[in-house]
Amino acid sequence: MRIGYTLIHFILFLALLLQLNVIIVKSDCILPDEIVGEFYSYENGYETFTNYYKSGFLKRKQYSREAGAGASGDSMSTLRLQSDEQGQCVSLVPYFFKGFHPSKNHWKMHYRPTSGTVKDCSQCVEIYNRTRSVIEIRRSSCNNNPHKNFTELCAEIAQTSSFITLFNKTYEAQECRSTIYGTYQFRYEFKEAGQGVCDNPGSKLTSCPDPGSPFQTVNQRFTMKYAMCKGLISSIDASPLYDCLGNWVDEYGNIFTFIANQRVATERSYDKFRCMLTRKDQPQWFTKSLYATCQSLYSPTDGPEKIIITPEVPRHIEPKCFFPQNFSGEWVNTANINAKIVINHTHIYESARVDNRGWLRETYYVCQQAGRNQYLVRSVTKGECFDYFICLDFKPRHQNVLQYRKSKSFMARIYDDSKKRDPFYEVCAWTSFGGDAVWKYNTYVLYPPAATECPFSGIYRFKQTGQPSSMISTRIRGGYTPLPRDGGWYITCRPEFLESQLSICGDQTKVMNFDAEYCREMDPNGTPIRVYEMIDYVYQCAGHWRENSRSYLITFDRDEPFHKFRCWVYERRDLFTIFLSRSIGSACGFNQTSSSYLPRDGADLFMELNENERIRKSNKLINLKNICLFLLYKIKL
Repeated sequence: MRIGYTLIHFILFLALLLQLNVIIVKSDCILPDEIVGEFYSYENGYETFTNYYKSGFLKRKQYSREAGAGASGDSMSTLRLQSDEQGQCVSLVPYFFKGFHPSKNHWKMHYRPTSGTVKDCSQCVEIYNRTRSVIEIRRSSCNNNPHKNFTELCAEIAQTSSFITLFNKTYEAQECRSTIYGTYQFRYEFKEAGQGVCDNPGSKLTSCPDPGSPFQTVNQRFTMKYAMCKGLISSIDASPLYDCLGNWVDEYGNIFTFIANQRVATERSYDKFRCMLTRKDQPQWFTKSLYATCQSLYSPTDGPEKIIITPEVPRHIEPKCFFPQNFSGEWVNTANINAKIVINHTHIYESARVDNRGWLRETYYVCQQAGRNQYLVRSVTKGECFDYFICLDFKPRHQNVLQYRKSKSFMARIYDDSKKRDPFYEVCAWTSFGGDAVWKYNTYVLYPPAATECPFSGIYRFKQTGQPSSMISTRIRGGYTPLPRDGGWYITCRPEFLESQLSICGDQTKVMNFDAEYCREMDPNGTPIRVYEMIDYVYQCAGHWRENSRSYLITFDRDEPFHKFRCWVYERRDLFTIFLSRSIGSACGFNQTSSSYLPRDGADLFMELNENERIRKSNKLINLKNICLFLLYKIKL
C-alpha cells in the first residue's frame, strides 16, 4: 500500500508540473560564487533584473518604464513587466588561458530557458567577471536545432559584439585609488544637450580616504559637486556620492570603472548605477554613462557625459618664515631635469610633468619655521588629498649651486590635532634624513647659470673611454654639416697632426672647449689651417665643489637638446694628468668616481687628460717644424 501511495503522489506531481508548463532539465551545473546573486542591467531600453542561483537556476524579468516617467520614478510602481523568463544552466566551461589578456578570460554557459517568451531552445552565454560586484555577458541566439552543437552555437558570438553590464544589487565597494584619487575642479558637458561646456569653479571632485579609516588609506568613494553655469540650460546643480565597484582594463588600455550613487536607494537602480571610461595616458579626461551600461562609452572624450578634471590644492597654507635672499630665482633640479624650481622669500614652487605626458605635478613648499640651515616647510601638491611637513637642510649657496637634503614626509594633520607637539624637532631630527653615515645632497642649479671660473685650466690632449654614443665626436654645433675639410674640400690635414684636445685658457677660462679632431698643422706662412673649423663641444662651467672626498663640477651646454646640465667628477692624478668622468644625466651617480664610465656607476664617459702646452708668442702657436719648412720655401724662392 505504501508503494502505491508514493506512485500516486509522484504521478500527481508530474501532472501539476505539466499544467504549470514547467520542463525539467537535467543539470550538473554549479555556478561559481563570482556570478551568483541578484543583478540589475539596462538592456535595449528595458530595465532587467536577473537572479543567478548556485544550483544553476536563473530568473530574468524585464520592465519598461512608463512614458514620461523618465528617471523621476522612485519605486517599482512606474515599471511595467514585459517578460518573465526562467531557465537552467546545462553546463559551464571556464575559458582561462595563460597568455591571454586578463579581460578575455570568461565562462561559456550552455543555457536553456524553460519558461517565458522564448523557451525550449539552447543558448550560449559568455560570462566575464569584471569585479566582485559586476559581471558582463554576451549571448547568442536561442536555437532549437538538434543538429547544432554547443560549439557552433557559441561561434555565433562575434568578438566585436557589445557587452551587457550587470550590477550586483548587494554590491561591495572597492578602492577608487587605481582610477581616480585627489582633489579636482572639473568641467562637464552633456553630449545630447549640445549646449556647451560648463566650467564653473564651484564644480569639485573629491576622492580622498575616509577620515578615521586605518592609516587613512581606505578610499572607496568620491563626491562630485556639480555647479550650474549661467546661461547654460544643460548645466545641473547636484551632489552625488559615488561608491567605487572596481574597474577593469581592456586590451587597448581603456579603463572601465563601475560606480553606484550612494544617495540613491537600491530600488531606484535606474539612477543608481553608472559606468566611467578613462585611460592611464589620459587621466584628466573621462566619460560617464547616463544609464547602467558601458555600451555608450567609446573613448575618454566620446560619451554621453564628458568630464575634464584639473588638479587643485587641498588647502592654502600661510607662510611663517623666510628663505635667504640669495635663494630667490629659477632653478633646475639635476636629479630631475623635467622639474622647474622657482624660489621666492616664502615659497618653493616645483613643477614636473608626469611621465612626459598628462598634467604637471605641482608642489608648493611653504616656509613654516627656520633654524640654522634647516627649514621646516609644509608641502601641498595639486591633486593630492593631504599636506605634509618636510625638513629641507640647505648648504650656503656657492656660485650657481644650491645643495640640500630632504627629510621624510610627516602628515601635517597629526600635528594639527595635537598642539603640544612641535613638528620642527621631530621632522628635522637627524633620523628623518635616513641616518646614513655618508650624507648625500641633491643639487639645484641656477637657470640659466652665470659663467664661473673652471676649477682647472690649460691645454690637454685627452683619451676617452665609454659608451660609443657618448663619445666626444666631430660635429658642427647647431647642425649636421660635416667639417669643411671633409667630402672633397681642398682644406686637408695630415693624420700625424690630428689630436683630441681640451682647452681652457686665455680669456675663455669659464668654458671647456672639446675638439675631437684638432689639427695643429700650419701652412708655409705660419697660419693654422684649422682657421675655418669650429669647436665640437663647448661646456660652460656653472659651479664646482668638494663632497665626500670627491671633486664635482657642473657644466651647462646650450646646444644640448635634452641634458643641458652635466655633472663631472674630476681628480688631478699628478702634475700633468687629470682624470675626468661625465655622468649619464644631469646628476652624478652615488658610486661615480673620476675613473667611472659604466652606466652602473651613473657615468657614460671617462677621459684621461694629459697636459699639451706648446710654445707661444703673442698668443700665436709656433711650430718649429713648420718654421723650418717655411724658411726652406723662402730660400728656394
